[in-house]
Amino acid sequence: MPGVGFIFITSTIMRKRALNFIVPGMLCYALFLFFLPSCNPVKDETTKVKSKRIFPGFHYVLDSVIQSPKGMICGLELGDSKKTIPSVQIKNAGQSEKDHLSYVQKIDSLTKYDILYSLENDTISEIEVLISCQSHDLGDRILNDFKNYYREKYTAPMMDKGYLVFNCFDGRKRNFKISLTDNSSGETSLINLLFYREK
Repeated sequence: MPGVGFIFITSTIMRKRALNFIVPGMLCYALFLFFLPSCNPVKDETTKVKSKRIFPGFHYVLDSVIQSPKGMICGLELGDSKKTIPSVQIKNAGQSEKDHLSYVQKIDSLTKYDILYSLENDTISEIEVLISCQSHDLGDRILNDFKNYYREKYTAPMMDKGYLVFNCFDGRKRNFKISLTDNSSGETSLINLLFYREK
């Protein structure tokens, strides 16, 4: 049966030709899969660093301003040495005087904060923070998140002459207060935080 032989020879030739195309293609695909994972860890690591949050559940402005769950703000407490301040601030002091250190830090295109450390005998006696935001809606959210953060960390605030006042204790079990105020005016949202001890 010559017809059967012809079909067999033809199918064998076609299989060989198909293998000539399939084998190199499979080889290229295997190499692609081999080198692909080596690129991923760098991207994943970068994403992890960018997405790592200090205070998840709160607005990212709190990450920039409060910076650490330790201490009152920036990992610091009243009574800490003046020498500990520069290490927690990203930029050099905007103004440095005998009794004051101040810093200005831009957070994003809409938001920045100014922080003023008042000093007595080279220790922190008061910390004042002014957060300004070019969006009232965003400012309201940030204000509420600061309120909720300090309520969870210390205690519920009381209203005193238009100010929200938190009565707190620091790491040395010494009493201090946090005053939180909305000083918004015009198109700018202004949030004022003051950390102090009653004299």
